[in-house]
This record gives sequence, C-alpha cells and structure tokens, in this order.
Amino acid sequence: MIRNRYDAILIDLDGTLIDIDLNKFIPAYVSTLAGRFKDFIESDAFIAHLFGATTVMVENDDPQKLNSDVFYEDFCRRIGYEYGEIKHLIDDFYRHDFPQLRCWGNKLSHSGAVVNAVKEKKLPLVLATNPIFPPEAVYQRLGWAELSRDQFKFITTMENMHYCKPNPNYYLEIAEKINCQPDRCLMAGNDTLEDLAAAEAGMETFLVEDYILHRKDHKPIYDHRGSLKYLAEFLKQ
Repeated sequence: MIRNRYDAILIDLDGTLIDIDLNKFIPAYVSTLAGRFKDFIESDAFIAHLFGATTVMVENDDPQKLNSDVFYEDFCRRIGYEYGEIKHLIDDFYRHDFPQLRCWGNKLSHSGAVVNAVKEKKLPLVLATNPIFPPEAVYQRLGWAELSRDQFKFITTMENMHYCKPNPNYYLEIAEKINCQPDRCLMAGNDTLEDLAAAEAGMETFLVEDYILHRKDHKPIYDHRGSLKYLAEFLKQ
C-alpha cells in the first residue's frame, strides 16, 4: 500500500544517488591512503589493520561510542600510534588525495529529480550513507553526484553516528535525531542487506534497482522497488 504522505525520506548515496564502482573505488581508496602512512607502517599491514578496525566499527553496538571513536581506538591500537600522531596524515589525505578518486564516481541523471521531489513535498531528506567515512569524504562524494549538503536535513558520518548499516539501531538513531517515528519514514537504497535493514527498524523500504547490490544470498524483502527515475515519480505522488 502506498501512503499518501511520509514524514521523512532517507536515501543511500553509493550506488543509489551516485554511480560508483566499489570494486575499483575501494582498492584505490585504501592503497592511496596506505601511501600516506608509508613512513609509519608497511602497506599490506596497514590495509589489514584498516579493514580490521572498520569491521570492529561496523559491528559495534555501544550507544555511548561514536563510530569514529570506535574506529580510531582500535586502529591506533593496532598500528601502535596515538591519534594525534596520525591526524595530519588523514587530514592531508582527504584534502589532497581523496579528490583524485573522483574518476570512480559519476553523476546519475535522476539524482537531482529525487532530491527535488522531496523538496517539493517539504519533507526532511536524510542522506543515509553507511557512516564509515568522515564528513569530508561524504561531502566530496555528494559533489561527484552534483548535489550539496545543504539539500539534506541530516547526513550520517562516522562522527555523528553510533551505529553502522545493517544494524537496525542505525535507522532508529536517525529517526530519533530528526524527531520522526520510524514507521513514517521511507528508506531508499540499492543494497539489499544494508539498506533494506531499515525494515527491521519499522521503516518502509524502496529498493532502487539501477545498481542493485546483493550482499547476501537471500531474497530481498521490500515495500517498493524501481529505478531511480521511478523513485522520483513515486515521491511526487
């Protein structure tokens, strides 16, 4: 059943609002970041610790710890350096190196139409991207989609969230932050595991099928599905 109105719209970024080849982007990302740490730690060890700390962050369920705190506590322990000793490397990477990864992200022709459809309905729009990156990395990828942070009421990053996808608490935390009941939210995304997990938090879901990402060998369950173009039309109803 299609409701006449939602109170908020949540939408994923990678593979939903932006065309990005994660199979190429992620290796380029980690190898470039490893290059910044070459005087601190050998590249293969760095990458192993990066993924290890990311896994700890994704699996964290402590409501008292921000994702960034969980990640850097574990990552710094693994590499044997304090955060203050490596912060400049991370800042320089996102300032100078991350923009060079722009070649892996391309604008989707109907992203703007989706954002505008939500704006016309005067609904709050949340960029519900998996909060495993700092704000600058999210804002830059938004720019690759020719979108602006000002178009969103709230944008999830590792610095403002306590959970990651596919933890249902991630979606409940968003609902609390925007003061909206979960069952009055619609979550749209292309990932059958991470994005459709919003249903476990009581939200309606829309599977964006342009670049469907199957994370598990399971039958995805969703309320609605269609192309990004159809999502824009759906939101105008």
